[in-house]
Amino acid sequence: MKKTKIITLFFGIGVSLSILPGCAAKAFEKEINVVFMNEGEIVGTGTVTQFKNIKSPTIDDAYIPLNYRFLGWTSYELEELDYSSATNFKTQYIGGGRMVHYMDVRDFAENQTVVLNALIMHKDDIPKDYHYAVLAWYDKFANSGLNQSIMDGFETKLRNYLLTEGVSEEDVSSVVVRGYAGNVGPTTGQILYDDDVDLMLGWGSVSNITTTGSIQEEMIRQTESYTINTDGTAHNRFIHRISDNPGGQKVMEYLLSEEATSYFNR
Repeated sequence: MKKTKIITLFFGIGVSLSILPGCAAKAFEKEINVVFMNEGEIVGTGTVTQFKNIKSPTIDDAYIPLNYRFLGWTSYELEELDYSSATNFKTQYIGGGRMVHYMDVRDFAENQTVVLNALIMHKDDIPKDYHYAVLAWYDKFANSGLNQSIMDGFETKLRNYLLTEGVSEEDVSSVVVRGYAGNVGPTTGQILYDDDVDLMLGWGSVSNITTTGSIQEEMIRQTESYTINTDGTAHNRFIHRISDNPGGQKVMEYLLSEEATSYFNR
């Protein structure tokens, strides 16, 4: 009889918990109130738990001073941030518009509340990853004749070329070939925002990227007309070099080589 009662008791507990899973989860759920602040003003609030996330707000570029960047939200003061490397730096804030998770803020909460301040910095003060060169390409096939598959093939050829030219494996591995999708205005605006591009491949003329687009004419160091024919249609495009970085100049050298021009004209 005793054995029967014990089995019945545990069966009853199991049934009770299976009927009320929400109640069981609620009992263990911890809440943290998140307050988003910018210059002493609250711009948003929300609550996170172990089972619920919230999306962080963004700040419109119209409210950001020239040459400054809104990076996201942080619980650190500016003088407390680790600027030793881009990798370390990026772990100290939550990007604007990104999801905020319980684990992101748990260690900074006081009385179940955490205050996250807007991180707005001058572009020259933001730690950046080292890149031997950054090539931007216009990811709008109808205009540029370029797509990801074509650029993947080019990237392989570019890396091989740089190695044969004596560029170190470390530098070659740091080369970035990055597509920008959309119209001229938004893509050139993003290039300015990223602040690390050396070369632009596949956009239109200087007047196009400086009037319709956001590139300042004084940024342009070199422009070369460049025909791209990857689909049976000749796209009369341009390469614009917008930095004096030696790595960027080396990539420009390869883009103008017979091997590269032949690759883009099949």
